[in-house]
Amino acid sequence: MGLEIDDVGVVAGGRAILHKVTARIGAGTMVAVIGPNGAGKSTLVKAISGERRPALGRVRLHGDDVSTLAPADLATQRAVLPQATSIAFPFTVFEIVGLGLRQRAGMDAAARRQEVQRALAAVDLEGFGERLYQRLSGGEQQRVQLARVLCQIGKPVKDGRAKLLILDEPTSSLDVRHQIAVLSIARRFADGGGIVVAVLHDLNLAVSFSDRLMVLQRGRLVADGAPEELLEGPMLAETFGTGMVIMKPPGWARPAVLPDLPRILP
Repeated sequence: MGLEIDDVGVVAGGRAILHKVTARIGAGTMVAVIGPNGAGKSTLVKAISGERRPALGRVRLHGDDVSTLAPADLATQRAVLPQATSIAFPFTVFEIVGLGLRQRAGMDAAARRQEVQRALAAVDLEGFGERLYQRLSGGEQQRVQLARVLCQIGKPVKDGRAKLLILDEPTSSLDVRHQIAVLSIARRFADGGGIVVAVLHDLNLAVSFSDRLMVLQRGRLVADGAPEELLEGPMLAETFGTGMVIMKPPGWARPAVLPDLPRILP
């Protein structure tokens, strides 16, 4: 059944900020949610994750309404990497990442340590376990949080049911190499049978890694489809309010997207 988003609407301060969004996302799929600032992207992923209950409609994961699932049950089926995470106490990297294992029962201390080390290696932080989280750079902290999320979610499929990995701007503080590395992790999760929903601002990364683009504008889903299809018309330029140049470099599997700078710059 996968992830079902049915006429989801969200209201804040008496104002509708998300308007009847509907989508179906099956197992083995990576979806990039894109759109201008204030379009409702983070609000949508909060509704999908169960963090925010919609005023209208509902979100179901394998038939279960995520807003009614017990937090402990939901934590075994979906994991969320938020835009930012504030840690006030002097935890080590190992302690932060180990928090992701709280819902995974039946692991002894040795297995837990091995799982944390595996997650840190996956995000290129091998050997960082004893460092204090607060002393890391912003990009390193972001990758620590991803390692925690990977520990929480585990394998992409359990008992024949795809798990859901939600990433809200996962590349915002990362250099180019680590942007590619992080989205490669997400791509492998989807290829392994899981479901990935990622909010991305970099259109080239969205086009390159995702199976589908969900395009939001002013709280409405204005387009939903394969990247190559959505790049063909004027939709992206109209949505972002700037001209776009679509290039197809030789040997590239996907097109590249550039702002039409000659028309913008004086």
